[in-house]
This record gives sequence, C-alpha cells and structure tokens, in this order.
Amino acid sequence: MIYFFDFLINLDIIDFEGCILSLQKLTNIKIALIMVKGDVYRFDNRSFLFKHMPDSLTLGTLAGIIKNSFPDISIQIYDETVGNIDKTKIDADLIGISAITPAIYRAYEFADYFREKGRCVFIGGVHATLCPQEVKEHSDSVICGLAEESLVSLIRDFQKGSIKDFYKQSESMSFRGFPFPDRKIYERQNIFATELNMVHATYGCTNMCCFCVQPQLCSGYHQRPIDDVIQEIKQIDDDYIEFIDPNLSKDENYLTNLCLSLIPLKKQWFAPMTVSICNNEELLGLLKKSGCSGVLIGFESVSQDSVKSLNKGFNRVDEYKNVVKKLHEYNIKVTGSFVLGLDSDDVSSFFKTQEFVISANIDYVRYTINTPYPGTKYFEKLKSENRIITMDWSRYDCMHCVFVPKKLSPAELEYGYEQLWKYTYKFKNIVKRLSYLKNPLLFFKEVFINWVFGKVYIKMMFKKNR
Repeated sequence: MIYFFDFLINLDIIDFEGCILSLQKLTNIKIALIMVKGDVYRFDNRSFLFKHMPDSLTLGTLAGIIKNSFPDISIQIYDETVGNIDKTKIDADLIGISAITPAIYRAYEFADYFREKGRCVFIGGVHATLCPQEVKEHSDSVICGLAEESLVSLIRDFQKGSIKDFYKQSESMSFRGFPFPDRKIYERQNIFATELNMVHATYGCTNMCCFCVQPQLCSGYHQRPIDDVIQEIKQIDDDYIEFIDPNLSKDENYLTNLCLSLIPLKKQWFAPMTVSICNNEELLGLLKKSGCSGVLIGFESVSQDSVKSLNKGFNRVDEYKNVVKKLHEYNIKVTGSFVLGLDSDDVSSFFKTQEFVISANIDYVRYTINTPYPGTKYFEKLKSENRIITMDWSRYDCMHCVFVPKKLSPAELEYGYEQLWKYTYKFKNIVKRLSYLKNPLLFFKEVFINWVFGKVYIKMMFKKNR
C-alpha cells in the first residue's frame, strides 16, 4: 500500500503537501470584524466620558458565534466607537463589516478598499437587512437579519470557496442555545475598555409603529429561553446589565418569569418597555425586587393625534404623568423618548413637549427627529408623496430632517430639536425635573449626573463642524 501511494505521488495524482496546506488554510483563517460609525459617535468626536465605552453588543455577538463553531479561527476586532481604524494595517482573509444606515457609506469605503486588495468582504446590520441589493454592490456577500445561523453558513461556504451573495435569517431559526457573546473583546485590547454588559432576552416586536424598523429586522417577535438568558447573565461580572430588547414588557408572563429568575442574581438592570407595564401592580413589584433600576419608555409625542398616527394608540397621553409617577413609586427611573416632526406637529409642539418633560419629572429625556428609513414601508409612503428631501443616507441619523414635514419647515424642525435638547438639560430644568426626589443626598447626586450627561452629550452632538 505504501508503494502504491509513492507511485501516485510521483505521478502528481495526489499532492499530500498541497492537501496539508489547503487544510491549514481552511482552519487558520483570519477574520476581521469591523464596526463603523457616523461622525458623532466616532472615537475622535466622542467625549472623554464615552471613549473606550463600546455602545453595541454586535461585535461581541459575532465573535461569540465564530468562536463557538470555529475555535481555531483568528478574530480581529475593530470598533470606531473605541478607537480609530487604520485599514492599511488590517490583514485578514475575510472581512466582516456592520453598519447602521447613517454609517453605511463609511462601510462602503472600507469594503471597496479591501475588495480592491482581493479580500472577501461581507456586510451585515440594519441597512444591509433593509437594502440588501444596494449593499451587495459593495460586498461579496450580505447578511440579512440575525447572524446566529447565517454567519456560520457563510464561513463554511468561504472555506469551501463557494460563498453566496445573500444569507438570510431563517424564519424557522431556533432561539434556543445561542452562543454567548464574547464580552471581553474590548478589555483584551485596552485597559480602559469596559466589559460588554448588554443582553438580549427577546428580539423584534409585534407593534407596527410606522417609523420603527424592528418588525422588519428579525422576522417577527422571538423569545429566548429564560434559562439561556440567566446563564448568560451569570457570566457577566458587572453588577449592572442593560437589556437591549425593543420591548421587554411585550409578554408579561415572560417578563414575570424572567424577573423571578433574576432575583437571586442581585443585579441592577435597565430595559425598554411600554407604558402598559404600569397596568400590572404585581409585576411592578417584581421589577423592583429583581433589580430594575430604570426603564426606557417610548412616549413619542405629547399629542394624541401624533401618537395615533404612529400606530401606537395604546399610548394614552393623558396617562403619561401617572405612568412616570407610578414607576417612581417603585424607585424606577424613567428615560423618556420623543419623536419630533410627526405629521400633527407644529411649532407649538416643541413648547408643549418641553413643558411636559419638566412637569412630568422624567429623569432622562431623549429626542429624535422622525426618520423614514430606506427599505421600510414608511419611506416608500413618503417617497410616493414626494416628501423625501435627500437620499444621502449619512443624513438618516435622527438628527437631520430628511423629509418634508406637514406643519413645519425642515429648518424649524432641526432648530426645535436642538433647542429641546438644550432646554431639557439646563441646570435649572434638571432641578425641576428631579424635584420629586426627596432625599437631599440622592437629589444632589442625580442632578449632578444629569447635568454632566447633558453637557457632554449635547456638546458632542451639536458640534458646529457637522
């Protein structure tokens, strides 16, 4: 038998050395994962308080998926929120880039560069999911939706030399047994970096708010098994965790069981929820007992007509103050989110909003400009009405007006947006918002934190060179 193989080698029918090199190439792949950001959130433009503080779980999730299925593959991490990226120094066989819509041109810049160098590039993220055909023009492959299954398939196909144009999340994808994110990827790179403490318990949403992209991103609404979520949280060293679900309170039975499982962990946590959470007194008690210290509530508008136009009629404007008061009774802070420039909004809306956020004692407030994202039905609706001003995706950052409002000019909307941020975080208005806190030490502590946040964040957002 030995002589037979010697004979085959001499005839070059079997090249053992070539086979070994090919096998090494399959297992010794180097993958670079890149997170690109728009101007505001790029490292050079971030305040010192936000430098080295990653704002996304994405790269940790992708790294965890790869390590779980391909432990021998080398992974390089590049995130523009925590450092500048010199693309000329990136040496990898496969390049993965994640980007939201306002940063997609930045993604294309990187992708085009690496493809010119002969590297294989795939792009994923929100914009890739909503506009896959456009993204494909700048990449070898596009991942649409969640990557837990798709990324594994893509890498296997890359190893075989047969990568597909598109990888789409399967509608039957199981949400059980997800690989845990690699939460130390930033800490291993920089001593100032922090552990990734974000967690996904549920994905997607069944609410159809017209401006929201969530219903289109991951094929509906999905829940991870609570045991999986708890086991993942146990691996987080930080005592504070942030659920990044679109709406953790969508299923109250699920949330109840999650809270019961969280109690023994003694963690503090934050999560997005809707106003409906205040209809369940028993659940509010569980939230407090399980460590919930804050919630994000999408109030969206102080006009009932505007709220109704969003397909969010379950929000009752006349109940908003009671919602905030009820959450405060359980020592749960409220971050209120408002969308400006809805069809019922006019100049007076800015004044009504600023009066409301002060009188309602909302702890933190976030404002965004109504933005019709490309690839959504809302975008197509406004486009059919000739109301889209620009197709420059870098302007689709919820800070610029990209459409024609019905009762405001684009300039009025952008001006009102900036003034609302500045008004809300004026020192005297912070004092008024937090006046519900009766403990003097707690009051002064929260006022100071609120004031510092406002100063830093507003300066970062409204730099004049934008």
